[in-house]
Amino acid sequence: MTPPAGVLIIDDDPGVIHALSPALAETYDVHTATSGEDGLMAYERVRPHLVLLDVMLPQMGGLSVLRALKKSSADLPVIMMTAFAEVQTAVQAIKMGALDYLQKPLDRDVLLRRIEQVVAPSASPQAARANVVGESGAMKRVWKAIERFGPTDIPILLQGETGTGKGLIAETIHQMSSRRQGPFVAIDCATVPHELAESELFGHEDGAFTGAGKRKRGRVAFADRGTLFLDEIGTLAVGTQCKLLTLLERQSFSPLGARDVHPMRLDARFISATNLPLQQAIESGDFRADLYHRLNGISIELPALRDREGDLPLLARHFVAEFGRRYGKPDIGVGDDALDVLQSYSWPGNIRELQRVLSVAVVVANHAVCADDLPDHIRNARRPRPLRPTAQELPFPAPDPASGPINLREIKEWAGREAQKRVILELQSRTNINRQDLARLLGVDAKTLRSRLREMSSEAAASGGITRPTRR
Repeated sequence: MTPPAGVLIIDDDPGVIHALSPALAETYDVHTATSGEDGLMAYERVRPHLVLLDVMLPQMGGLSVLRALKKSSADLPVIMMTAFAEVQTAVQAIKMGALDYLQKPLDRDVLLRRIEQVVAPSASPQAARANVVGESGAMKRVWKAIERFGPTDIPILLQGETGTGKGLIAETIHQMSSRRQGPFVAIDCATVPHELAESELFGHEDGAFTGAGKRKRGRVAFADRGTLFLDEIGTLAVGTQCKLLTLLERQSFSPLGARDVHPMRLDARFISATNLPLQQAIESGDFRADLYHRLNGISIELPALRDREGDLPLLARHFVAEFGRRYGKPDIGVGDDALDVLQSYSWPGNIRELQRVLSVAVVVANHAVCADDLPDHIRNARRPRPLRPTAQELPFPAPDPASGPINLREIKEWAGREAQKRVILELQSRTNINRQDLARLLGVDAKTLRSRLREMSSEAAASGGITRPTRR
């Protein structure tokens, strides 16, 4: 059996070590040190496959430790851990040979995926597929697009509702590409203030604007030779969109206030994501059409969880197993009663909401997650499923030979109206659904539904009950 890969964490913050060690120990042989000097001695003793190194260490700083590690082993992968204020130091570290940097506070899932990429860099489509759970037809179409375009440098636009997993898909595409050895830099554009967007993304020179006391490197620069993921791209201000367009067209950019006539080069693959209808934003003037066409080399639509038929049990078992390992319950499962409840809920927050619900359920559950471990609003909700009445369920009038023949065309039209009426009335009686959601479930627009409801009201007022087809 192959021994687990060794990971050495060098950080003077006991909280960071305490948070990372248990998660990494499930897969790797973890060693820790709280100073640069102790870290170098630990390295010589255990010779790990990877080092996680804090930039800000007392006495012997992170860059000095990096320099010593690289002198001992030039090929050693070192990932720097840094606060956002120290990004300039992180750039210097990468120039000195660090593989990548991760911003504090660390995202545990991103860290685990990044370490896996480093320790097992020969990622194959099959290995990358393990991160994407789902066998529905909708997800098979997504995966087909990923397999076809992931290994290329074509810009990809991911579209879908909030919580559908656009970040995970972007990382999977990066992992499948030839750039997987390079950095994966994710920027949530929705969290960047409009007035600071250009500075945050592209950097600035000292004195570029009031308060710009010293030079700052933009976040896009860290994606060089890797992948730049721009999440919620539709929230960027138009002015920032213009500069991003220039970057896409020329593969170069200039920081704010730059006096150098030579712009900075950027060799990166672009993946962007949005939950907004960009075509409408283009029509309203809130998004540039030329930028849209540059970003949209290929568009991948991520389905909502409610549209992924059959995937919810797979996802539920996957998350329960994942959180079980994380919280010291490796043998925990999920009961059929819990699966029934989970499949009856509409999941407006999609996979992200499912993850959050199951993370809590695993903590409170005993041997298996059951229905009682789920939140009240999940257990009390029932997602109406589209009704498909059979011919036997329709109230056809009994044929009466003495009354003459029945016109088949008219009875077909009558049966269709009655089926529609029963479906609508049943949905309205079983839920507190609003008209917009009702129209979506029925597969019609709101105007069509309003028209049908008016017809039903008129028919009921005229007949006081179910109408009958005419006989001739």
